[in-house]
Amino acid sequence: MASEITSDGFFKKAFDYSFKEPWFFTEFSFLFVFSVFLICYTLIIKQNNFKKIYIICFSLFFYYKSSGPFLLLFILMIIIDYFLAFLIYKKEGSLKKIFLWISLLFSLSFLLYFKYSNFFIQNFNELLGTSFNQHNLFLPIGISFYTFQSISYLVDVYRNEISPAKKMSDYAFYMTFFPHLVAGPIVRAKDFLPQITYPNILNKILYKESILRIIIGLLKKLFVADYLGKYVDIIHQSPANFSGAENLLSMYAYCFQIYFDFSGYSDIAIGIALLLGYRLKENFNNPYFSKNISEFWRKWHISLSNWLKDYIYIPLGGNRKGMFNTYLFLLATMLIGGFWHGADWRFLIWGLAHGLALVIHKIWSKLFLKLKNNMISNFIGIIITFHFVALCWILFRSNSFMDAYKSINKIIFNIRLIDFKGFWFSRREFCYLLMIAFSIVFIPPIIKEKFFLLLNRLPTLTWIIWIMISLQIIIQFKEDLVQPFIYFQF
Repeated sequence: MASEITSDGFFKKAFDYSFKEPWFFTEFSFLFVFSVFLICYTLIIKQNNFKKIYIICFSLFFYYKSSGPFLLLFILMIIIDYFLAFLIYKKEGSLKKIFLWISLLFSLSFLLYFKYSNFFIQNFNELLGTSFNQHNLFLPIGISFYTFQSISYLVDVYRNEISPAKKMSDYAFYMTFFPHLVAGPIVRAKDFLPQITYPNILNKILYKESILRIIIGLLKKLFVADYLGKYVDIIHQSPANFSGAENLLSMYAYCFQIYFDFSGYSDIAIGIALLLGYRLKENFNNPYFSKNISEFWRKWHISLSNWLKDYIYIPLGGNRKGMFNTYLFLLATMLIGGFWHGADWRFLIWGLAHGLALVIHKIWSKLFLKLKNNMISNFIGIIITFHFVALCWILFRSNSFMDAYKSINKIIFNIRLIDFKGFWFSRREFCYLLMIAFSIVFIPPIIKEKFFLLLNRLPTLTWIIWIMISLQIIIQFKEDLVQPFIYFQF
């Protein structure tokens, strides 16, 4: 009888879902289930059709664990978009464009409702003095990512850049593939659909690369990001109650937290996908090493930057309609990018700030076109770009626009050197980790590349040793309650 209760409890927990505690890669329960998944996967790895269905089923289960009944909404979206893509592909002229707009409005309708309806209701009430009730809505995990992915597929079919997927299972595989499902990278159909038919052949080199990416991603998230995040959370509960030095160090900490958190997720996603035989594109390329803001956006969240460029900036006109319009399109694109991150004025202002910075950089580049870059100018450019980005991240992290203002005000007008000395003695472990994060981020990229090449050449026994060391570090520093990846909320 006891065993039956235990068995029932086990299956209940296995098929339970939680809106508040999403199932993600850093959960040991996921790593255990994924290990079982991999054992079965090795048995069917050469049978492409079975393998495809098996991964789709696991991906749907993965999504269900975090979003429960909203899985049905996701499946409905996949089915409708699949058939609309064929209608877009077959039609010509105005009818082709009509079906494109129908498909785009359908895909966007879910995102607009769940993510932005309360924002518009609140601002409508404040502007016109009305009293429309806001809805108690849950934002389905990953909806921003898979909506943009769906849009890219439909628009590429419309542009005749790709043919629609011949099989429903292929499109479902592309949309549901669990490594990138809930927090990106935003995968383009033209890059991924061919791999479904012709996946990478797994070998020792790919296995090593995939394990390396997963371990590095776990270390970034659990060792660096979550630990720094504990201090950031304390400061942003009430930034006005802390000194300028403490707010400044919180700014640096969040700057590294969001990078290690999101790039860590991307590393794990790329590593897991590679372990299954599929390669996702890189999503980060040493972004804090950028000499200007334009370079930063070529290196930060690359899949989103490329998406905004290809589906917003260029369709608006890009740089083809004169200098003034180019700047206007840049601002519009970054405003949309900011709004994509969250239904709050903080994100719109964040997007506007980055848009203005991009415009200023373009004007600067035209005025000083003949100015040659050298080591000193590059160094100054990196320092200015990093601090601009870091300051803007305060808008991202703050609980309100007023809190962001208070934090920035403290940093600008209330810095005392004596406070840093006191902070060093009271939070020495945090300072050490901040210095480690700083060192990792600002190591020249060429040194990182040589290090990873050397790591890949190490013999198997050495790999086992460093993996065991890495896992021990993760276990020692892992909190009982692992914080969700930051980009889950977007």
